[in-house]
Amino acid sequence: MPVRELKASPVLVYEHFSSFEEFRPNDVIGGGTSIPLDPDNVSVSRAALALPTSRLVMQRSFARRLEADMGAPGAALVVPLSRDAYAEINGQSITDSSVALFRGVVPTRTLEPQPNTCVMLRLHSDMQNRGWADFERGFEILPASPERMARLQSILFNIAGLASVCTEVREFAHSARAMEESLLAALDGVLVSQQALRPSPMSFTKHLRLAARLDELVREVPATPLYSEELARNLGVSIRTLQTAINAVHGMSLHQYLRLKRLWSTHCCLNLGLPGVTIKGAAVANGFWHMGEFSLLYKAVFGERPSDTLMRGKRWG
Repeated sequence: MPVRELKASPVLVYEHFSSFEEFRPNDVIGGGTSIPLDPDNVSVSRAALALPTSRLVMQRSFARRLEADMGAPGAALVVPLSRDAYAEINGQSITDSSVALFRGVVPTRTLEPQPNTCVMLRLHSDMQNRGWADFERGFEILPASPERMARLQSILFNIAGLASVCTEVREFAHSARAMEESLLAALDGVLVSQQALRPSPMSFTKHLRLAARLDELVREVPATPLYSEELARNLGVSIRTLQTAINAVHGMSLHQYLRLKRLWSTHCCLNLGLPGVTIKGAAVANGFWHMGEFSLLYKAVFGERPSDTLMRGKRWG
């Protein structure tokens, strides 16, 4: 969905500037001073959204030079969205197959020789516990595979699209944490190297115990949110350690493993067929926020549609 097709809503702030004189920078990761390369062709569309522990701005920019102190006290990212996106930050190229990661605030000079669409994302911490690029302060431009980049871009567009059609703040807030978890998982896919998740042969027993503790936590405290940060905190480990353990023991990412558990919980809820249970209600209660993706995942795992499970449950009930 192009940025210009988004609409303001109770949770999404939308702005459009049709000239450089109208344009006002957004300082989510540093506003700075822009000099247009073609002053007669300046058009900017921008949407801003707050999530529980982050803030994102999706923007269609113009050809320009930009001087800014970019970043955030914790971590910040620039994620290109447009095909063939290109810019240079302090002489380093960022394209549609890379992401810029900032820790702290960095003086930058950026050249955008063409209009680009990107997301600027400000996070609540430096994200060192997730196994992202290992540096304290500064910025790096990190390459990403087309598949992982496409997944990240799709989640960003879906979040913005749902925010744009939101009519109830409370309803959106109920799913916002799940949206953020999906976004962080997609960022993990881009920013965590497979080498970083590769355990040593000597650590398998330790990882097996940690995976068992995770299963015990989920089983004994069913109200515990199945989100990586909360689970890692309750287990007293970093998210990266938990990621590595699940990858070593189960051969899948932490996000995939938790998603399977949430799918199973949803399946059990639908299978009971209790009065008043709806597919959307059960899915949202278990952390699913994109119904189209949920339905595809559900059928892939259980071999039937959620509606089939619910109808059978009602019939047996």
